Amino acid sequence: MKKRFAILGACVALALAGLFAAGCASSGQSSSSDSQSGASKSSEPVTISVGVPTAPPTLPVLHMMEEGMLGDDVTIDLGIWKSPEELLAMVQGGERDMYAFPLTVVSTLYNKGADVRLMNVNTWGVTYFMTTDPGFQSWSDLKGKTVYVPLQSSPPDALTQYFLNEAGLTVGDDVQIVYASQAEVAQALASGEAEYATLIEPQATSAMMQNENVRRALSFEDEWKRVTGTDTMIPNAGFGTTQKFIDEHPELAAEFQAAYEESVQWVNDHPDEAAALAEKYLGMKPAIVKAAIPNMGLHFESAVDAKSQLEAFYQLLYNFNPKMIGGQLPDDGMYYEGK
Repeated sequence: MKKRFAILGACVALALAGLFAAGCASSGQSSSSDSQSGASKSSEPVTISVGVPTAPPTLPVLHMMEEGMLGDDVTIDLGIWKSPEELLAMVQGGERDMYAFPLTVVSTLYNKGADVRLMNVNTWGVTYFMTTDPGFQSWSDLKGKTVYVPLQSSPPDALTQYFLNEAGLTVGDDVQIVYASQAEVAQALASGEAEYATLIEPQATSAMMQNENVRRALSFEDEWKRVTGTDTMIPNAGFGTTQKFIDEHPELAAEFQAAYEESVQWVNDHPDEAAALAEKYLGMKPAIVKAAIPNMGLHFESAVDAKSQLEAFYQLLYNFNPKMIGGQLPDDGMYYEGK
């Protein structure tokens, strides 16, 4: 692993995209499902092409496919992206109708003029500060320590540095940071190489399952509420589409949104079945997925309803590094308003 300190580079939005692609085994193959039941307003067969990672936002889509929730005439075709470059290539090439987006990626693409619209926020507060140190209690305890962080200049990095700064610590002087991939950070923590690390789910659960001494010391969700004095959640990821798809299939876009909301709740209520679908369609390890679901932060809010929380999140990232969200706060045009 390369040891680097808080140097903010270009392509920050790309770094966040890797959050979703790392850590879980994947077959890397596209999957599709013909709907088996239900009614669709489409008069002719329609295929919705969806770009997704092997990560929490994809699980509700698997339930929609399995149950045929969009009707007999609608097929959902999954295209798996495993790297930031693959996701951007999908968007720039117009390859898909919908995408599971890291929130910094959708704002950056929108601010650069890409045809993307954020439909909902579905993943919240999935970041945790992990440690094997039984005496660790707060950020101030990290003075003189080394912290492993995935994906330099990504939101987990920004938030880690934000909380360290709030505790009066300076990265590079008081605290050293080692940057690596999600999988590398999880393995370093599980093996004992790292004593302190920032991780998201399901990698946090994976590290705990490999080493009984690893624990979730701090929830970034709780820390966010503490330092901001608010009761808001930290948004992480959501589903997006294109204005082209909305214009061509307005009713189907709305049906997808409604079915996705229902399926988010189903995943939370049926972890065994959801984990089995993750294995069937994505090649993910079911034991890890099942154990991680309670901490994956799956919760549905439409983009419009989540706007105030999104704006607070984007403002923090803008203050940390404007490039992280495309140089400016996204305007109202990014938010899908369909019902």
